[in-house]
Amino acid sequence: MPENTVQYMPECKRDESIPGICKLHLPSARQSENIYSLYRQDGGWAWAVLLSSMISHIILMGITFSFGVYFIVLKEYFNATAMQTLWIGCINTGLVLGGGPIAAITLNKFGCRPSIIVGGLLAALGFLLSYFVTNTYQLMLTYGLVTGLGFGLVYTPCVVMVSNYFNKWRYLATAIACTGEGLGFVIFPIIFNLEIEHYGWRGSMIVNAGIVLNLVVCGFVMKPCQTDRAIVKMDLIDASLLKDFWMFLFAFSMIFWNIGTIVFHFIVSDYLIENNIETGKAIYFLTIMGVANMIGHPFAGLTVLLPSLPHANKWIYVTSVLIYGTGTLLFVLDTTYEWYIFLGIVVDFFWGLQLGCMANVIIDLFGMEKFNHSYGYQMFSQGIGNIIGPPIAGMLNL
Repeated sequence: MPENTVQYMPECKRDESIPGICKLHLPSARQSENIYSLYRQDGGWAWAVLLSSMISHIILMGITFSFGVYFIVLKEYFNATAMQTLWIGCINTGLVLGGGPIAAITLNKFGCRPSIIVGGLLAALGFLLSYFVTNTYQLMLTYGLVTGLGFGLVYTPCVVMVSNYFNKWRYLATAIACTGEGLGFVIFPIIFNLEIEHYGWRGSMIVNAGIVLNLVVCGFVMKPCQTDRAIVKMDLIDASLLKDFWMFLFAFSMIFWNIGTIVFHFIVSDYLIENNIETGKAIYFLTIMGVANMIGHPFAGLTVLLPSLPHANKWIYVTSVLIYGTGTLLFVLDTTYEWYIFLGIVVDFFWGLQLGCMANVIIDLFGMEKFNHSYGYQMFSQGIGNIIGPPIAGMLNL
């Protein structure tokens, strides 16, 4: 019998009115549902949920992280400053991550599936409205606010659903689902470049709206399991976490980390162009980093094979942050394309490793029973970092 199933033995109680006869008591409907819920974890429909979550990560995080392509085009088209253009992508990313608490409240109230479906529709609407804008401030509203909020309603439930459907292989399943972020970072710079080349940046917004509607399909696949239904009965806000010292410490680290992380990825192609790297190579550089990012993600899940090292996730996380931060500092040491390629691969491999183990670290720190709240709070902290990043970059004369 598989390890994650529970063998239920019907209870036999003797009927005193009839000597030698016992009554067979079968499990109640609630007991049967709980038994079936345990059985289907790590198997069955869980694989469909994992695939849908991975596809969702490919779309929403691939689009979000690849804004660097639009950064180059929009800055030139609107004759805008780098800071103005940067705000468009950072508002979007800030709400993708910062919308965690809103997503947590939504999934607690209505469940993961409705949150993902509504988020997909809202994100598609934001792209459609972006077709009609006439300045960067309107893009901040449509691409940044509307699409970002839609993505935010999708992101957290996708991670929570995988954690609900997997038990024994939870660490690995979460890392695999988050691998979609890296894969999206590989393919969307290429997709964006082709869209802009054939349809212009406005036409590309219509195409992107169609792509984003696939999130709605993924949402329908996310049918609730027993653990997901249990979430609906939880408090909308977990006040105990707001008093937790480690929650605040981790949140502050997320804020400072994200002040520089997304800004770096949005401007790196433009930075290469300013250092006399061809535009085509500068855009292709995002795809190279995306490949390294994608490879790094699944390595984070290998901690499931190290049960004797209870703090493995935390060590991987801290080491990844250290190497990533050091690597970005080294970009100023040389201006050759080969040097940039080397650093890009190192930096994004460890960024992928960090992102892949982040959910597992949060589970280790705060427990699975508080995962939807704790993950949402940490996403909110990341969103704050992304939103305040542009003005800080502006003060540094970006």
